[in-house]
Amino acid sequence: MSTKMVSGAGINNRSMYKVAKKVVLVIGIQSVLVMPAFADESCCVDWSKLNLTQQQNQQIQTLESQWQQDYNQIKPAIQDEQRRLQRLLETHNADPVELMAVQQSITRKKEQLNAAATANYLRKRQVLNENQQHQLGVMIQARIDAKQKEMHPNVQTNEMPTRLQGLMQRVLQTNSGKGN
Repeated sequence: MSTKMVSGAGINNRSMYKVAKKVVLVIGIQSVLVMPAFADESCCVDWSKLNLTQQQNQQIQTLESQWQQDYNQIKPAIQDEQRRLQRLLETHNADPVELMAVQQSITRKKEQLNAAATANYLRKRQVLNENQQHQLGVMIQARIDAKQKEMHPNVQTNEMPTRLQGLMQRVLQTNSGKGN
């Protein structure tokens, strides 16, 4: 194999690696941002602590309004489908095909909500400067730690698994050095 082919393959692998790291981060962010929305419709990010400019604040508010609109459109449909599924499950002679169809519909709507939340988060993050993005990462990390403690109260450690923590750190570094 020629040197050009090997170096080209290395660049392609690094690009794929960067994309994979970002996907893992997005999944983590979804669990932090979307799940609280299902629970109490509030988010873990206090945007006022990021020292936003007036223009940034206005952009974040616009994106937040857009998220609320998406959420208010999708969430009731999920709830309706969940009630329908519950009724079907309580019926002793419910059609299994219908049960599966309703469950798949719920799954699709939840995926749609997750995608909307992720896209909205990424747009908000683009509004921020590098320092603010770092602060946002710290806030999200704190929320993840708190959620882990809540879900696993008997676990003594408050640290994220080392592999995931390292991966998140590399993604943050990759984003801060956008040309690398």
